[in-house]
Amino acid sequence: MTYRMRGRQYVVIAAGGPGTGATLLAFALSITPGVVQAPPSLPGGEGPVDVERACSQCHSFDIVARSRHTRKQWEAQIDSMIAKGARISDEDFDVVADYLVSHFGLDGGR
Repeated sequence: MTYRMRGRQYVVIAAGGPGTGATLLAFALSITPGVVQAPPSLPGGEGPVDVERACSQCHSFDIVARSRHTRKQWEAQIDSMIAKGARISDEDFDVVADYLVSHFGLDGGR
């Protein structure tokens, strides 16, 4: 699993199976000294603040920006993220889905 917190990306790996032999490995991805990574700029319109807040709770927004989905697929992805703990209200759900379909959608947003 990956998590994003305070601008850093973290990775957690469960190894060794269930029981007493299980091990949890966690580490932060390194940042190359002297290299500044600018956050991707979000296209305008209604929703970029809501989308960035919702999506960057657990991962960097570039993962979202590289994706292209239909509306049904984006809604399923949002539902999946909510099931994993993302805090997206019912009111924000449609704003986030509309924005993602509009800017990162397939098939004209259908």
